[in-house]
Amino acid sequence: MGEAYYRDKNGNIKVEILDKEALSIAEKFLKPNRDEGKPLTSAQLRRFFGEFRQLEKKVKKEDNFDKIKPLVKMVKSKASYAANPRNQKIPDTFKKFLIDNVDQINFKQDFEDFMLHFEAVVGFCYGLGMKND
Repeated sequence: MGEAYYRDKNGNIKVEILDKEALSIAEKFLKPNRDEGKPLTSAQLRRFFGEFRQLEKKVKKEDNFDKIKPLVKMVKSKASYAANPRNQKIPDTFKKFLIDNVDQINFKQDFEDFMLHFEAVVGFCYGLGMKND
């Protein structure tokens, strides 16, 4: 079995995407470099994580992931809109995270693996002191 984005060559989910990588991403969201803009807010994080949770419900109900896949891919445009300089509702680091990961989702297993990764990032964000706003 070939190596996938979220899986190793043996087909197991990569531990680092749920651990060190998720922690590193959360740190970037909360304490961005000077040129990366403002930190991510809990409202922004909840908005997109909630959207993915809704998609997850649809994925679990639907046998054919291809019917849900366009809705997953559409999150890229929503992230781009939210990061638009006129809106600036989300920082570019979060937009890049969403777009890069959505680009890797082609099958149901990819989506499920991403959800675990995103959940780990959310957990670390709150663990590092993200305040509810």
